[in-house]
Formats: sequence, C-alpha cells, structure tokens
Amino acid sequence: MKKLNPGYFEFFFFRYGFIVIFIQIVSISLYFFTEEKDPFNLACSAILCLLFLVFVCSSDYWILKKNLSLANVFLTDNGLIINETPYPAEQIKEVAFMPVRHALNKFPAYFIEITTHDGAVFYFLEKSMGWDFESPTLKLLNKHPLFSSKTKEKSESSEGFSAFKKQKQSSQKLTEK
Repeated sequence: MKKLNPGYFEFFFFRYGFIVIFIQIVSISLYFFTEEKDPFNLACSAILCLLFLVFVCSSDYWILKKNLSLANVFLTDNGLIINETPYPAEQIKEVAFMPVRHALNKFPAYFIEITTHDGAVFYFLEKSMGWDFESPTLKLLNKHPLFSSKTKEKSESSEGFSAFKKQKQSSQKLTEK
C-alpha cells in the first residue's frame, strides 16, 4: 500500500517553507557578514518567519477545510482505498490532475480528482511537484497497469473552490440522468 495524498503539514511546508528558509539564510548571512553582531535582529527574523509560516499555513488549512472535504487515499495492487473504503480499479472511472489557482492566493494548488462509476467524486491534495513540474501521483498511476488508461490532466482553473462546486454539480446531474 502506498499513500497518495500528503499530510497537511507536508503540503504546507513544501508550499511555503522555501520562503521561510530563504529569509533565514539571508538573515544569517547578514548577521555573519556585517560588523553589527546583534543577535536580537536574528532572533526577531526567526520569530517573524515562524509566525508567518504558522499564520499562512493555518489560514490555508482552514480555507481548505471549510470549502472542500479532502479524501485520504492509498494505492493497492488492485485498486484504491479512499477514506478507508476499498474501491477496485474497475469501479474507478477517472483519475484527473487538477491545478487550481485561487484569486487571493497566487500559488496554484494541485489536486487529484477521483471519479467512480457510481458518480462519487473525491479530491485530495497532490504531493509537491518535482523539478520537471509533473504530477508525482499521475506518474505513479501511469506506471500502474490498472490505472494507466484512467488518468488525465485537466486545464488550470482560476475559479478557486467554485471549480469544485461546478464539478460536483455536473457529476450530480449526470447521475440523475
């Protein structure tokens, strides 16, 4: 079994951690390369970076939690386990990579959308993108013999969380027909 979705801490650290690390490296460099050796400035920058990281990560977490119920997904040899419910590969209709850019946040968030044949739709956060800017989950599923034909990429949406509501409404209309 392989876990496909990252934890919230892992997701937010890879999303915003590089900003904090960059600021800390600059602060430490300035501390060692300037003549003024006041550790107070170094401590203030470290505390401000920590507060920034906590504030931004918690606000993003609450926005996600409020607008979207994210699934916990594991890949097995013959299917997926979504929120502790096994789904064989035959029951999975499509696995799609979905970049979403929210109006308030300039960074796109990457989601995976799983659609089943009975009309259920599940979303989960994608792991951090590699240097090649390819989805690690889609790369893994493309190598899996049961899921290689069920993966696809959707175009980037700039509608934020309303893109998920439109997806749910369209899938509900399809199941009603």
